[in-house]
Amino acid sequence: MRLAIMLEPQFGLTYDDQLAVARTAERLGFDAVFRSDHYGADAGDAEPGSTDAWAALAGLARDTRAIGLGVLVTPVTFRPAGNLAKVVATVAEMAGTRDGASRIELGLGTGWMESEHRQHGFPFEALDARFRRLEEHLQVLRGLWDPDVERFSFDGEFEQLHDARFVPVPEPRPRLIVGGVGPRRTPALAARYADEWNTMLLGPERCRELRAALDAACAAAERAPIPLSLMTPALVGRTDDEVRDRAARLLERLGSPRTVDDYLARLAEVGVAGTPDAAVARLGAYAEAGIDRVMLQHLAHDDDALLELVADAVLPRLS
Repeated sequence: MRLAIMLEPQFGLTYDDQLAVARTAERLGFDAVFRSDHYGADAGDAEPGSTDAWAALAGLARDTRAIGLGVLVTPVTFRPAGNLAKVVATVAEMAGTRDGASRIELGLGTGWMESEHRQHGFPFEALDARFRRLEEHLQVLRGLWDPDVERFSFDGEFEQLHDARFVPVPEPRPRLIVGGVGPRRTPALAARYADEWNTMLLGPERCRELRAALDAACAAAERAPIPLSLMTPALVGRTDDEVRDRAARLLERLGSPRTVDDYLARLAEVGVAGTPDAAVARLGAYAEAGIDRVMLQHLAHDDDALLELVADAVLPRLS
């Protein structure tokens, strides 16, 4: 199993904050660093502010050397497919490759936070329409990035492209990840168009069900099974007391009304929390359920000691 780090910059992280985590994660041997793509945190007057995901990733592409970089997930409502294809291809060129593959991974989803759409002028249709928009984005991206297609046209409900010549085609192509938690439409889209399905905030048993749904969707699409990954909160300490202390400091930072006991109980359901032994056992349960990679949500972004503990006492024990 591979471990990546997941950042949530909509909670006030500057570019320098993100770069510091990316460099630490690279030094410690994590697989990749992902960040969310939000224009706000749905916090009302307490809005902490957010950087643009792809502008930030362009900087990280130049300010790091080899670690994988990605976004989980870019709402298809934020950017027309042709624009997104060009932005991601440009960032991929800036990042270069690792072991012959692109360092850049593009996660796509329907979008869910209505407030940021209304505030910034993005379309926000009913969920069914956003799923149709997601499929069109995936079709357009695959078409524009196909080196065997000289001119690409597409006449869809949301996207219309006419005789588009996409130059330069990214080579190697950035990996496409479909994000979502549903058992029917999301795995079907991932199986038809993507390289990976990423789900979030689920326990091992639910992940096992989604692994079966993805395998069935891949079989229906007549392709080999693709990876299933999980984005989930992480809070690890050398002792139980250290875990509780980290939880208390994190809740205070986030201004959360939750108690430590309530927060840790929630992590026990859907996260990776506890001592290194507990974290290894939990990750093992996810691996047995069919999870290939875990993106550990790192909300205490300046707590390098947490990342160092995971790198020293958890990573080496994962096969």
